[in-house]
Amino acid sequence: MLRLTARENPLVKEAIKLKQKKYRQLTGTFLIEGERMLRELLKTPELIVRVFLDENYPVPLEFDHLPIDTYQVTSSILKAMADTEHPQGVVAVARIPQYQGEILSKPSSLLLLLDRISDPGNLGTIIRTAWAMDVDGILLTPGSADPFSPKVVRSTMGGVLHVPIFNADHHLINQLLSRGYRMIAATPKAHTSIYEADWQGAVICAIGSEAHGLDEMWLNQSVQQVVIPINPTVDSLNAAVSCAIIMAEARRQRAVSN
Repeated sequence: MLRLTARENPLVKEAIKLKQKKYRQLTGTFLIEGERMLRELLKTPELIVRVFLDENYPVPLEFDHLPIDTYQVTSSILKAMADTEHPQGVVAVARIPQYQGEILSKPSSLLLLLDRISDPGNLGTIIRTAWAMDVDGILLTPGSADPFSPKVVRSTMGGVLHVPIFNADHHLINQLLSRGYRMIAATPKAHTSIYEADWQGAVICAIGSEAHGLDEMWLNQSVQQVVIPINPTVDSLNAAVSCAIIMAEARRQRAVSN
């Protein structure tokens, strides 16, 4: 295992730059932090570029002989790479997963359209939930947080490595609708409960941010608008919580049909 002690080292400088969106887009790579995330990343070894380990970190035995470029660095260098106040001793550079459009062409996919979900913690939690609830893919509209920013990646707890994520626009959604997808829009103004909706088959579930709600464009393209029945004295639910409730119901219905 090579040891790096200079912050000016090109590999170190490159990793530090990946905390910025423009460098993630330029290189097609992003950062992960922590032992748990590295273990999840090792399940998709083709995505790993290199790993950095704090010289004072008690390296687990299986990390000591990784079949990838692994470097030991000083604590100050690792802290400069990491996005957290107290790094967990591991930072890795990974390739942003690339998915083919065929995933969107499956005859009975469940897709999640997220409209302007700008809070990184919310987006990360939604991606983690989508992974847990067997969502086939996530469509992000402009104005959403970067799914590969450090805070979002941490919040996904590994989900960002497994759930296909696509940038969405009006053209892509029209293509999907023309292929037989039905769009169901979640909005507090609806009168139909999510439990009365049919979540089977090829479905796009559209969910907006707590601040802005869904754009009228998506509401107009939906075949059905639904609401989560809650205590009427409560104004609204957090977007991530709403996603979890809706996706759990969708998964329940789809499991019954299979």
